[in-house]
Amino acid sequence: MSRHRKGGRAARLARRLKLASASELKRQTFYALENASRGHLVAKAVGFALFALIVANAVIVFFSAEPGLDPVAAWVIARFYTFSTICFGLEYLARIWIADLAFGDVSPWRARLRYVCSPLGVIDLLSFMPNLVAWFVPVTPQLHDAVNVLRLVRLIKISRYMRGLRTIGRVLSKRKHEIVASFLVIGLLVVVASILMYEIESPVQPDAFNSLLTGLYWAVETVTGTGYGDIVPVTVPGRMVGSLVMLLSVALVAIPGGIFAAGFVAEFQNASLRKIERDERHASRPAPKASAAGGTAGEEEPDGEDAGPTEGEG
Repeated sequence: MSRHRKGGRAARLARRLKLASASELKRQTFYALENASRGHLVAKAVGFALFALIVANAVIVFFSAEPGLDPVAAWVIARFYTFSTICFGLEYLARIWIADLAFGDVSPWRARLRYVCSPLGVIDLLSFMPNLVAWFVPVTPQLHDAVNVLRLVRLIKISRYMRGLRTIGRVLSKRKHEIVASFLVIGLLVVVASILMYEIESPVQPDAFNSLLTGLYWAVETVTGTGYGDIVPVTVPGRMVGSLVMLLSVALVAIPGGIFAAGFVAEFQNASLRKIERDERHASRPAPKASAAGGTAGEEEPDGEDAGPTEGEG
């Protein structure tokens, strides 16, 4: 058994032990924020309400960007943002409180520090802090625009409830070296192509290729296959370089796609194997007795998506 898998099982065991010894309020708060399906009715309702609030923010951000809003609609949207800020602030404090249950393999203070410094912890903070600051400082047009932009961070919170996004995160984490290497090769092609095209075409069409950044723009749209046609080579050497870049990009751009596809296949195969192993373990065990933790003695949290926060998550 790999060291990573042993560490994952040890963390889940530590989390189950801490859940069993936690108070009922703290345990149900953990379920409401991390795995609402295992909580009581109130925990399930809170978890669903948070999900609905994030989705509602996504819809409201879309409509509030429209110019010329009706004054009544603008007032309603402002009150909704106030309500959302309060709810997300309370959620952030609650996640700090239950972080020692989410990260059961470390001390409570280290667990809380790990959550606060994690990517999703930073996103949770940004989902309410700019609006909170705007309540107590003079709102300038620049600050108002910044707050409106930072509201888009709230949409990222929905990743906690979408298994597909978590799968993408695991694939990126496990295949990061291959992905970085493939993008470095593509980046090298873009840089070389941009310099060559600028040196070849700028003497002939100085208005079109007026800087290296323009050559970089042409290389990016050519390598990605976009080909707007707004900037094209007109010389024979330029067209030869462009043709070579297009042929190379067909092969190179396909590499990250193949890495992602292989990673997804492996991830879903691993999830199926974990499910088979869990079913076999449960089938070979005697009927469990009820425990004080609201579950059953010897109950295991499912591996994979529902086993608490993944690495870097809150």
